[in-house]
Amino acid sequence: MQIAANISLMFKDLPLHERPKKAAELGFQGIEVQFPYELPVEAWQGLLEEAELPLILLNLPAGDFMQGGDGLACHPKRQAEFTQALELSLPYIEKLQPNVVNVLAGRKVATFSQQACLNQLASNLIQTCEALADFPLTVTCEPINNLDQANYLTPSVADWNQLAKKVAQPNFGLQLDLYHAAKMEEDLIPLIRQYSSKIAHIQFADYPERSHPGSGKLDFKAIFNLLNQQGYQGWLAAEFPSLASDKYDWLTYLCNTR
Repeated sequence: MQIAANISLMFKDLPLHERPKKAAELGFQGIEVQFPYELPVEAWQGLLEEAELPLILLNLPAGDFMQGGDGLACHPKRQAEFTQALELSLPYIEKLQPNVVNVLAGRKVATFSQQACLNQLASNLIQTCEALADFPLTVTCEPINNLDQANYLTPSVADWNQLAKKVAQPNFGLQLDLYHAAKMEEDLIPLIRQYSSKIAHIQFADYPERSHPGSGKLDFKAIFNLLNQQGYQGWLAAEFPSLASDKYDWLTYLCNTR
């Protein structure tokens, strides 16, 4: 298993620029950064080189979504802003070479229908897939539960599947977050079996509290064994709030799960 650390949420007691090195020291094999744009791309190149870790994932800029707004990707009146966000990300994608570029769907816009928002999201995803077609990466649009993120447009994997039919691009895949799926009361074992051929990337945290494996109800041994049986070749990324001073005994256990 190749396991990455999402350093946007993890090691919160360290400044961002110190987190890649900490991830390497703990035994993570790669990192994710939700939004790397607060640092110049050259700074990230240096940090990744120092830590000797690859960048696995970044998100396109999402406008006001993280502050509780609707975001960009599904907003019918923010097409130009979405295109600008895609253009802003290009130097980071070109130079940092992530495996996955994730687009946050955003929230259903109150003044537009569900279908209008879905159509806009599909259009923006097609634009992104086409713009990044020559890069060795997968574009994803992660389902995020609509309990933690109210009015999220695509909260379930079934929603993603309907969206994928509209997008219909060869470089579009499923980013499966085990916590979000569990929060939506999805049964993870049959879910993974059903969508194994479409999963491009996996993120994990235990449930019901979004914390480290072993802190909640999820059977990570069964899940990881199933992924091995299904031939999953992608990365698994820990994505939950943590401190650098926490214990990471669970990491050794997961790395050895077969």
